[in-house]
Amino acid sequence: MEMLVSEGSQIAIAALLGAFHGLNPAMGWLFAVFLAVQKDDWRVLIYAIIPIGMGQMLGDGAVVLLQTIARFQFPLHIVHLSIASIVLGYGVYRLFRYFRHVKWTGGLKVGYGQLLLWSFLAASTHGSGLLLSPFILGADHIADILPLYLFHELAMLTSMTVVAFIVYHIGMMKIRKYIVNFDLIWAVLLIVVGLILFLMNVNMGGEMPGHMH
Repeated sequence: MEMLVSEGSQIAIAALLGAFHGLNPAMGWLFAVFLAVQKDDWRVLIYAIIPIGMGQMLGDGAVVLLQTIARFQFPLHIVHLSIASIVLGYGVYRLFRYFRHVKWTGGLKVGYGQLLLWSFLAASTHGSGLLLSPFILGADHIADILPLYLFHELAMLTSMTVVAFIVYHIGMMKIRKYIVNFDLIWAVLLIVVGLILFLMNVNMGGEMPGHMH
């Protein structure tokens, strides 16, 4: 990709996107804070963050895996157009219609396995894995994608854990006024990525199918 030449710059951007992903309360850290406050034990926060983080990684990984398979098994030009349309359309959908995450109706008395499942479903429908589409479609080898995914997830887990501890110790009411509209920003990011993919497709000009490396 001309816009992201070096591997280091791609990893840095993937990590920044992951860190922003982790800051979003809808991704589960707020749930972990509520559980810890309910039990009055900071260790519960850690116990809850672990399955939530695993669910996030699995959900993002599933989306990344599907895109990777498409990238190296089907005509690249068609894959570009398809994924660009999905990402852009999903971003527009989230921008003009309030997107409801998977709702949990079982209260706060849940098992860690249930937290993992909830987190997996939330991550799968949130679109974080789609933000890595330009890197996946621009990769020459499958091995190029793995570091991007790992750094994205590591940054996500780090920011999620840090912000959860901060909120737990300071209190939700004190930081409530600093919480921004993550859904709006996320929708804009998806739209921008979709447009970037369309531009990449135009510059590619109908490249031949990719092959599995």
